[in-house]
Amino acid sequence: MSRVGIIEYLKGSRSNDRFKHIMGVVSVAGQLARQEGYDQGRAELAGLLHDLAKGLATVQLKELLAQSGWVVDQIEMEVPELLHAPVGAYLALTKFGINDPEILEAIRYHTIGSPEMGLLARIIYIADYIEPNRSFPGLEEIRNLAGQGIEAALIAITGNIIKYNIERGRIVHPNTLLLRNSCLRRTT
Repeated sequence: MSRVGIIEYLKGSRSNDRFKHIMGVVSVAGQLARQEGYDQGRAELAGLLHDLAKGLATVQLKELLAQSGWVVDQIEMEVPELLHAPVGAYLALTKFGINDPEILEAIRYHTIGSPEMGLLARIIYIADYIEPNRSFPGLEEIRNLAGQGIEAALIAITGNIIKYNIERGRIVHPNTLLLRNSCLRRTT
């Protein structure tokens, strides 16, 4: 399916707010890709597809996950809203024929991160967090950091996610901490 076809599919199958979020991620992913010397088209395609499974019922997510072959850990199973990422990668492959491992990795890890994820996955992780339709305290500072380079933005984003979950008594996925630590190691 063409990019236009994917956009039309998403426009017709997602709420207006979700579609605006997706298109915001596409825009920021393209900007970050240019900034980082990465293929803009691939980054925008990953942004388009990152939330393919968002909004599916937990039962459906678990059924699709069982078919996918993606390995998830116990924490992801305990926090069902995290499952849309690996299921989204599976749907990108099966529904749209996307077999680019970097795009699939970006979709798979856009929620919890991974210390081993490549540049495209890092771009999508950041773009999902800072896209222009989001608004919360401290976001403008992170957007500015992202414009200067992705490592500082990743450190700030993962720090915020960890703090947010701790303050609410929620589970923090260890990948988020591992991603933060790997970024810190690269910058020191």
